[in-house]
Amino acid sequence: MERFNKILAVSTLTGVLLFSTTGVSAAIFKDVNENFWGTNEIDFLFEEKIVGGYQNGLFQPNKPITKGQIAIMLANALDLPTNENTNLKFSDITKKHGSYQTFVSITEAGIFSKESNFQPNKSMTKEEVAEALVQAFKLTASKDIKIIDVPESSEAYDDISAVIQNEIMTVNEDETFNPNQKVTRGEFAVYLARALNKDFLPTQYNIPQNMNPVIKLFDVVLKNPAAIKTVFAINNDFGFTALSKEIEKLEVTTFEEVARLNGTTEFAVHVNVKLKGESEGLLSEGENTLYFLVTKEDYMKYKIVSVDNKPHLQADDSISFSQENAKKLFGDSNNAYWYVVRGGEGTGELKTFTKDEIEYRYMAQSLDSEDKLKSYLAKTYTPEQVAKIYNDLGFIVNNGKLAQPNADGGSLLDFAKATIKQTYNSTTVKKYELTIPLGDTKEVAVMEGELRFVEGQGWRISSLKDIESASITNSEALNLFSESRNAYWYVVSGGEGNGTVKTFTKDGMEYRYMGDSLNTEEKLRNYLGQYYTKDQVDQYYKDLGFLTNNGKLAQPNADGGSLLDFKKGAIKLLTDAATVKEYELSIPLGDTKEVEVMEGKLIFVEGQGWRVSSLN
Repeated sequence: MERFNKILAVSTLTGVLLFSTTGVSAAIFKDVNENFWGTNEIDFLFEEKIVGGYQNGLFQPNKPITKGQIAIMLANALDLPTNENTNLKFSDITKKHGSYQTFVSITEAGIFSKESNFQPNKSMTKEEVAEALVQAFKLTASKDIKIIDVPESSEAYDDISAVIQNEIMTVNEDETFNPNQKVTRGEFAVYLARALNKDFLPTQYNIPQNMNPVIKLFDVVLKNPAAIKTVFAINNDFGFTALSKEIEKLEVTTFEEVARLNGTTEFAVHVNVKLKGESEGLLSEGENTLYFLVTKEDYMKYKIVSVDNKPHLQADDSISFSQENAKKLFGDSNNAYWYVVRGGEGTGELKTFTKDEIEYRYMAQSLDSEDKLKSYLAKTYTPEQVAKIYNDLGFIVNNGKLAQPNADGGSLLDFAKATIKQTYNSTTVKKYELTIPLGDTKEVAVMEGELRFVEGQGWRISSLKDIESASITNSEALNLFSESRNAYWYVVSGGEGNGTVKTFTKDGMEYRYMGDSLNTEEKLRNYLGQYYTKDQVDQYYKDLGFLTNNGKLAQPNADGGSLLDFKKGAIKLLTDAATVKEYELSIPLGDTKEVEVMEGKLIFVEGQGWRVSSLN
């Protein structure tokens, strides 16, 4: 459950603007574009590494979801531990199954009942999904609700009413639930995102007008003053009961939502008032603007928590975090980094010492302890990045004072003149491409920056790295695809050895040992890792059925090759992002006149370079 709690901890900013994909260079999945109703939820799950989609770059949101897929998503979301010593067995799944341990973990956690068959390929109904979500997230129902096709006598009623009251799943307009209806992958992604992050709940911010306490307030302020206090969450009506006695006429001219934060919505209301006196509390004679904070207390129940003449939520805290704000934060973080490298501020007297043949200098008074240093960096960096900077710069404590290796430095990066383009946007992560001038020269640095939202602090720098080295030409990309395909068939053919192929039979299947160049899992993975991403290497290792026998790597005895002639191929760039590029390849098939059209995807891997993510 550690991962689940972590996700809840960062479940914060949201809203229409925050979820907008405007300016994003490419969709994560080819078949989930910005117009798909569950795009934001699917992107969120992908960012949290809960879903990964299919090898061909598709998510297939309209395909019925299976029990096995739900098990994998829930295990990832809840960070369930594996149990290697379990006695649990399934008659339809062996321990060789790639997700066997996941299915065991999800069953032992009580999310699915223990049965002789796991049935990983079984399509799941809404009733079955409701039960799984209730068990996974310990959902409860506080009251009975009417569901026409699920009577209270039904065994499924408690689970279904719980997911409805917690707004994970909803009833139809005619109050039916359709419990036997198959659930799609897109629908389950939405349900799971709602369970993990309250910002995705359907009525979290989209408050129905007949449920909006601000509208109710202006309805009762003249008609039924005794009901005024019922629309406020605390024992404070902000003077509206007294105010109601002084109003002769009140007209609401505009009513709009202006900000959102942590489940709270702010509304701006413009009212024209005629008073018996000159002013009363929050209102003055004539035109007024009031700001109301509204929170959700229970299922379809909302209350006013505060009223003021000025906004409660500032732009940086609410649904808008502009690119200019992001650029300033990157600039501030860069200044903070070099301030630390230079030692901070002190008396100007530099004291040094030598330890393990390295000359160190004490940090100035402003940064002379680990707490001071980390608190300073935490104003602009995530906790993880603060820890990384602390380690990378080699800080130590000597005689009770913080010190670092004696060095100096600075930066020519001129963030004030930089341009910035957002490439990814979600409730917890934002990514940008920055083009930054280097001082007075005509040169620029092209960098990729990532922000993450830190609970209780706001947006912080997660990374900022140079991506000039990440450039790749179409010719280089085509060559990489060609080399990766050659590497694939080299592996399929068994690698290089002494020419003798040794085989054995296991579980009715004939295997052959790999050649000396690839005779261990480590050798194989290192070889493929020169061309493919880790995820793709993992996929090939699984798809090609490798196993270790008598200390040597083996694969099912087969052979193959390819007619694809990449040297005569053509390539066209389809998607051009800083660290992800997608292509269309037209590759001739040998000496024939036929051409195979393929889609390929490259990902830039930190410290390694471009790697093939897919080629289909």
